[in-house]
Amino acid sequence: MTLIKSLLLGSAAGIVAVASAQAADLPTKKAAPVEYVKVCNVGGITGWTLPGSDTCVKFSGYITAQFTGGNLNTQYNYGSIADAATAASNTFIPQSAAVAAGLAGINTGTPSGLPLDSRATPRVLIAASPAQSNTTFNRPETGWTTRANFGFDMASNTAYGPLIGHFDINSENGNNFDNTGNSTYLNTGYLTWAGITAGKAQSFYSFTGGGDNWANFASPDQKGFNEPDLLAYTYSFGGGFTATIAAQSAGTNGGSGGGTNMGGGNIGVNSGTPSLISFGGQKWPDVVGALHVKQGWGEAQVSGVIHNVNVQDNAYNVAPFNNVTGSAGCGLTQIVPCNAQREQIGWGVDAGVKINLPSFGAGDDALVTGSYTQSAVWYSGLPDMMWGENGQVNGNGQPMYMQDAFFNPITNQWSKPTAWSVSALIEHHFTPQFYLDLEGSVGQLKWSNQGGGCNFLAVGCALASAGQGALSPSATTWLVGADLGWNPVNNLNFDLELMYQGTNQSTPNGVLGTIYNWGQTNEFFVPGNWHGESDGFAGRFRITRYF
Repeated sequence: MTLIKSLLLGSAAGIVAVASAQAADLPTKKAAPVEYVKVCNVGGITGWTLPGSDTCVKFSGYITAQFTGGNLNTQYNYGSIADAATAASNTFIPQSAAVAAGLAGINTGTPSGLPLDSRATPRVLIAASPAQSNTTFNRPETGWTTRANFGFDMASNTAYGPLIGHFDINSENGNNFDNTGNSTYLNTGYLTWAGITAGKAQSFYSFTGGGDNWANFASPDQKGFNEPDLLAYTYSFGGGFTATIAAQSAGTNGGSGGGTNMGGGNIGVNSGTPSLISFGGQKWPDVVGALHVKQGWGEAQVSGVIHNVNVQDNAYNVAPFNNVTGSAGCGLTQIVPCNAQREQIGWGVDAGVKINLPSFGAGDDALVTGSYTQSAVWYSGLPDMMWGENGQVNGNGQPMYMQDAFFNPITNQWSKPTAWSVSALIEHHFTPQFYLDLEGSVGQLKWSNQGGGCNFLAVGCALASAGQGALSPSATTWLVGADLGWNPVNNLNFDLELMYQGTNQSTPNGVLGTIYNWGQTNEFFVPGNWHGESDGFAGRFRITRYF
């Protein structure tokens, strides 16, 4: 046994020795290192550096599902003199024949054969009836909206600071009341480097967006909506202070908004003629300057804009009105060419401050912002309030006439709008999961060269005074809103929103009256009757998942 054991051990040792010698003769290869995705933070963008790249990338976005509802009241929309004449002829009152004859005479025109242009005379209101398309019977009072947002950031360090690119896309699906429609569009897409910003980005004029609710308070919102194409340079002074100069597109921004050119306003049912006043093309961009500071206490900004207003009247900017043709002059009586083209400079100033309130609760803050404009109505923040219906509020009443200019062919002159708004918002967190946002706005629109309060059918009110203008010389609107939010887990929000807006418009000069039961066999006309109140509320419940 001892001999056998010795032979076996010796054989094993020999085999090990031979194997070791053979292994030493084989070529060796070191295993390649494994590259892992690394977490990075470049220019405030926290993401991942891809293998073989120096670029930090980040994906982000959200999905929101919403249910909405609102009230629909009796509406009063604009009509025509012809509508009033027809209704007056059916009105069984002693003065009806005289009223109808007078209205028919106005509609026929003057001995020169020129009709009284309806843009100068939208002084007729039509009360809601089943014949109108936007009454309670034909318009939804509830609706749905779903939006999916996807964003992508790419950032890398350079000798002149971070080079950052960003874009995000919205895909939307909605139906019935206050829905966003069905579309996919570029919301923002821009690059920043060494103080330069280029692309479709948030406006440097706006201090804040439209508030914390889905629907907006009075703000020239080009931060969460309607972002322009722009080219800007921002200089940092240090300590949180910056100064920016920017050239911004005034034209349409695709699916995300209509831009800042307010030509051809939404004046209401049966009065499309004011939309014949349109922009004649962009000659130069909106020029914005802003001073901004952001520190531990909060932030503040002062900004200004100059806005090119190049408009024309599509009816009176053609022959024979744009040429002297004997007695056929501008509008009714003048024998000079119509001044139906207008180029002027609109402007606006905006200021805002946001103060952090950590002593009230983590994340609490208060914000106040305001804007004042002339011939640059979008920058006032009024057109974007609530659903962007110019104070009409769910179709309840006639909207404010918001354009950058208005042409009156009777007087052959252009009118200028001045508009302003002030908004405030406060956010309080009762707990890290429950919060409440309260907001409010007030604003006013005024038109130059406009009269007011004259009943066209009354004694002493002649065509000359009616010719001062058909628009309400002033309109005031206000809004209050609240958002009650709950964050049960990270990246999940439940929000219940309520908003109310009211608008009051002063009586237009030379108002004719109101038609009731329009289009029906029992329609009738009430001379001098004016309804300048529009108000309504809406609610929204939304669930949002962020990533």
